[in-house]
Amino acid sequence: MRTHPAVGDVAIREVDVTAEMTARLFDREVHPVYATAWMVRHIEEAGRMLVEPHLGPDEDATGFEISVRHARPGAVGDHLRITARATFVDDRTCAAEVEVLGPNGVVGRATFVQRYVRRGALNREGERR
Repeated sequence: MRTHPAVGDVAIREVDVTAEMTARLFDREVHPVYATAWMVRHIEEAGRMLVEPHLGPDEDATGFEISVRHARPGAVGDHLRITARATFVDDRTCAAEVEVLGPNGVVGRATFVQRYVRRGALNREGERR
């Protein structure tokens, strides 16, 4: 039987901003700071850390909804702490509030919702025909 994260459970992902993580569009750097796309990735990873220990052998979870506010830049070399806190959990969903904190304060905040799915449901073999 599947367990669930509990409301209030926390998962933390820590990263150091690298030159690879700067804002790049059209295959060129447009800003030499932490890109929103990388922040979204790290938010999803922190959220995944909340649910993954609770998944049964035949289940998985997938991102369903995300809302992000990129509040301030993060510089290359900054150490970031991404904290996901479960705010709503049921048999189908795990929602989390996420904070991205850098040395100069809050870099971003997000709401990230994941839905539970059958393992393999998103693979080509698992497509409905």
